[in-house]
Formats: sequence, C-alpha cells, structure tokens
Amino acid sequence: MPDTDAPVDHFDKLARNAVVKVFDAMAGESVTYLDYSCLLTGSKGDFLRRLPLEKGVYAIAVGFFGDVDGKVMLILPHAVAERITLDLYEAKSLDWIEGDSEETLLDTMGEIGNMLAGLVKGGLTHTYPKLMLKTPKVLTNKRLKVDNSKLSIRRQYLFEGFGTKLMIDFCLE
Repeated sequence: MPDTDAPVDHFDKLARNAVVKVFDAMAGESVTYLDYSCLLTGSKGDFLRRLPLEKGVYAIAVGFFGDVDGKVMLILPHAVAERITLDLYEAKSLDWIEGDSEETLLDTMGEIGNMLAGLVKGGLTHTYPKLMLKTPKVLTNKRLKVDNSKLSIRRQYLFEGFGTKLMIDFCLE
C-alpha cells in the first residue's frame, strides 16, 4: 500500500468541511456530520447500507491525479438530487424544466461533484501541489468499484441533511 505524507485527521476535516460548504452554497441546506468509517480497517463497515436506497441513488465520482491519485465520491438518494435540482432551477417539479429532466439532474449532480472535488483539491494542494481533477462521472443506482489494496486512505463520511442520510467516500492511493 502506498504511503501518504498527509495526516488522516486532515482528510477527515477536509471532507467534512467540503460537504457542508457545498450543500450550504449550492443547495442552501445545512447538513450535519454524523460519523466516519475507515474501509481499510473495516472499523464500521460500508455506510452505503445506511442510505435509503429504495428509490435509487446518484453517485458522483471525481478522480484526481498528480502528486497522488485518488477520488472522491458523493452518494445521494434520488430525492435529494431532485430537490437540489428543483431548488437551483426554482421549479415546482421536474416537469417544469424544459428539456430532458434526467439530463438536467445529471448535469446538476456533475456540478455538485465539481464543487466538492474543487474544495478537496484546494485542501490537498498544500501537501500535494501538482493535483489535477478528472471529469466527474455521475452514475445512477450504482457506484464505482474501488480496489482497497491500492489505497493508503479510504474513509466514508455519513451526513444528515434534506431529511435523509448522505455519504461521501474518499479514496487516496
């Protein structure tokens, strides 16, 4: 497993602050940090099982590379993605948005991924000054598989907001 120079508590604070800032700025919604799990040690298991999955989820994944490789994934229940989109477009329902509503949802989730990854990148550049972001991937009802054997850090953070649970999965090689 690769070694990292940055302390894990720095990543914890960075991930928590980035999520809170993104949802406050983009959706005008306060989210509350609840818990974390280290998936390399299996401390509390995969938080995905704690999310309300019955109506579907969006997984927004943004990779980064340079001094260190990794990715940040935000997992949101479908209802949260829809609410954020409606709030941004000041619409009462997706039917009010001209064009393909699913495409609009995907675009909105991509923008949230960009904001989150930008904040994470900004927080990492003191330790890793040559980071570059990849194009966000927005997946519906699935998430990217992650090979833990190549990681030095893999932590999940659980939040509450919009009347439900949200999760960020942070991976660093």
